[in-house]
Amino acid sequence: MMRQIFAAIAMIQTVGVAHAQPVDLSDAPAYPDLYQPELGDGRTPRDLVLLGADLVEIAVALGAADRILARPHAVDLEGIEDTPNLLRERAGVEGVVALRPGVVVGSSVIYETLLAGLDDLGIETLMIDRSLPAVEKVERMAELLKVEDRGERLIAAIENDYATVEPVLADGEPLRILHASKQGAGGNFSAGGSGTAVHNLIERVGAQNAAAEIGMDRYRSVTPEGILTMAPDVVIISQAELDAFGDPQGLWDDYPGLALTPAGQNQRLIVMRELHVRADAASSGIAAAALSAALQDMFK
Repeated sequence: MMRQIFAAIAMIQTVGVAHAQPVDLSDAPAYPDLYQPELGDGRTPRDLVLLGADLVEIAVALGAADRILARPHAVDLEGIEDTPNLLRERAGVEGVVALRPGVVVGSSVIYETLLAGLDDLGIETLMIDRSLPAVEKVERMAELLKVEDRGERLIAAIENDYATVEPVLADGEPLRILHASKQGAGGNFSAGGSGTAVHNLIERVGAQNAAAEIGMDRYRSVTPEGILTMAPDVVIISQAELDAFGDPQGLWDDYPGLALTPAGQNQRLIVMRELHVRADAASSGIAAAALSAALQDMFK
């Protein structure tokens, strides 16, 4: 492996690094703008506790922002500014019960114990696992909210965007894409592997998840050797993490081994909305179409 590192260093010293500008997709629509809630109408109960950013995005896209009683505090999404209660990741049974919810919905296994405790107390709960396809999550949420017709229209919008995707090849092979992050690994440099929303996004545009290709799942710490083995052609980062990397140049300078990869040598970087990378929900069609178009332009 050290021989690979020295070879890569020799190559980058000989060839040099192209200084390309990042492709910024963070101004893409947050989600399909199909429905608006009737905020403050006095008739719609705020009864939903949503434990997952993907669930919040779907509820908002279905026009149900005014039904959300509580949501994760870190969700950055237009249309949820008036949510009365914000939850930390480790919400407790007593705290949720005190909100007097109608139904509590989770999307991750970390909430299984909480949901079981609430269920024992007679509070309606539901798990819509975040690993499910986006359209299935939309279908289940629409059924819960009793807005199946809206769900069908939202699913159609998502699938219409999927249909615009055209896979891009590099030297006859699928592109290798890496989601570089500092989340999910104790604040260390990490990469999104299989079992993540970004994995679904990458596969949806006909590319390979460089981290998953070497056996990584979820978000794991990385090493220079691992990054060189991944050999990504393109790097994706979330707009929300730009400050964590300092600036785009900081990514190439500091992320272990990344400057020595095909992506680093050509500085191929795409910046996307946080939920477009991490939710795989109502915005999944928009995210896939935007990423596909950016790749087409990048490799034309």
